[in-house]
Amino acid sequence: MAAASEDVKVDVDAVKSAQKDVEATTYENPAVGMKMSYWEPEDEKFWAAWGKKIAWKNLVISIPNLCLMFATWTMWSIVVTTIQTANDKTGAYPFADLGISDKKKYKAMLSVPVSIAGLAGATLRVPNSFMVPATGGQMTNAMNSTLAILPMIGIGLALATNDCPFWLLCILAPCCGFGGGAFASSMGGISFFFPKRDQGMALGLNAGIGNLGVSLTQLALPMVASGAIFGIPAVGGKYVMNCGWFYVILLACAAAPAWVKMNYMPQHGSVSMLRNVVAYLRLEGMGFIGLSVGCALFIVSNDLVKSSPILIIIRVFVLSAISCVVTLAAMWFGSTKEIQDKLRVQSAIFYNKHTWYMTWLYIMTFGSFIGYASSFPKLIKDIFGYLPDGSVNPNAPSVAAFAWMGACVGSLARPAGGWLSDKFSGGAVTHWGTIVEIVMTVAVGVICRLAGNADKPEEYFYPFLICFLFLFGATGSSNGSTFRQMSVMFPPEQAGPVLGWTSAVAAYGASVFPACFAAGQQGDFVDIVLYVFAAYYTSCLAVNYWFYYRTGCEKPC
Repeated sequence: MAAASEDVKVDVDAVKSAQKDVEATTYENPAVGMKMSYWEPEDEKFWAAWGKKIAWKNLVISIPNLCLMFATWTMWSIVVTTIQTANDKTGAYPFADLGISDKKKYKAMLSVPVSIAGLAGATLRVPNSFMVPATGGQMTNAMNSTLAILPMIGIGLALATNDCPFWLLCILAPCCGFGGGAFASSMGGISFFFPKRDQGMALGLNAGIGNLGVSLTQLALPMVASGAIFGIPAVGGKYVMNCGWFYVILLACAAAPAWVKMNYMPQHGSVSMLRNVVAYLRLEGMGFIGLSVGCALFIVSNDLVKSSPILIIIRVFVLSAISCVVTLAAMWFGSTKEIQDKLRVQSAIFYNKHTWYMTWLYIMTFGSFIGYASSFPKLIKDIFGYLPDGSVNPNAPSVAAFAWMGACVGSLARPAGGWLSDKFSGGAVTHWGTIVEIVMTVAVGVICRLAGNADKPEEYFYPFLICFLFLFGATGSSNGSTFRQMSVMFPPEQAGPVLGWTSAVAAYGASVFPACFAAGQQGDFVDIVLYVFAAYYTSCLAVNYWFYYRTGCEKPC
């Protein structure tokens, strides 16, 4: 009897194995070449036979590329803080071309490369939002990571000398925009690989671990800049140039598998790699037209706005709009008829009111995350690193020890927000995350005012840190939930462009937030800046509740 039972067990196992083999042979491998022959992720048998392993292969390659894109885009938050520390101690990096001797103005000017990098990355998200159908997702990953190596080499060379001019930083900073632009095409490309039931998780992992690039920069670069690991002499006791060479190596390692192992959808791009490269360079070039206009106006207008904090804030909003509009115009008039036809189809998203409502919400989530992440290290330095009389605080908290925590918490919260949205709803997660954002933003504003007037500002640091970590966590979870809302709300061919467009507009937070905080620091109203942000979050709470969360809402998602 035992032997017979064992025979039956063997037969059952053999039948199951045979069934799997039949299922696998029923569907041909769609990924024989980089451009797949077909793709049906909602077909469960196809998903089991081929879809799942191909989708996960592409996700696993995409994640480190996106992580390094974020790292190189936001690295200026650490680069300028390290330069500021070297200048405080030894007078290094005087930037003689600025002609500035006042320490307060010097600190304010160091926010310029951060804002310019943010402006450039956000502007390059505009062409990246529409790039996947024209080039294929494989090409955007490979080219973004490859071209991002060039400004890293420039940073390594420029900051190796104490005579580095400030204007050179203002050229290198926008070139780091490749990293900011990559998010839109990366998320748009990955969204096609997974069935709707798994998109919250997949997009959350891609974006969440990708966002950890900000933490990688803020945790690793202070250490990289503290030792002679590449044998280059220090400037002012710091090795800031190492930051560039560090990422040259990592980017090269990440770009290689993107070139040879990734796939793209059958309806996207061309079979010819050369044609895809040309299409990428054409669209990315259109983005560079927009960012060149925006960054040039940013630099030219410095003398006009530097004495007025309010004009500094107005300028960053105006230049963000100009850069975006110029890029859209350049994309349309500078594209081939084939790409124009694809852009025309995708432009249907702008006639859907929910594209604009979700853009408003995503500015709150991702715009706040990347804006706070870009500003956090310098906020710590400016608020707690100096006493009310302007002298250096000898008991100031270490920027290197704490700056990475906020972006890390926000990044880890993002996939959690996507997972919770799959289980419950994106509207619910966004609703409660927004409430936390409002409360914590007001709390941080109060603490900033108290610390700024205190003889021992360091006593307020840990309440500041705790509230900011809750704020980062809320922006992160709501990042995941709003992305899930969009992937469910729109059909697949519109979801990708909507995801890209909303992320492009929201990415201007990387420019707006540092500029607003720099103006607030100069005019002593950082707390007011935060209260205004909280008022905006309240409007987002109302939009999400009315359209996506309440009982009987128009688009429950």
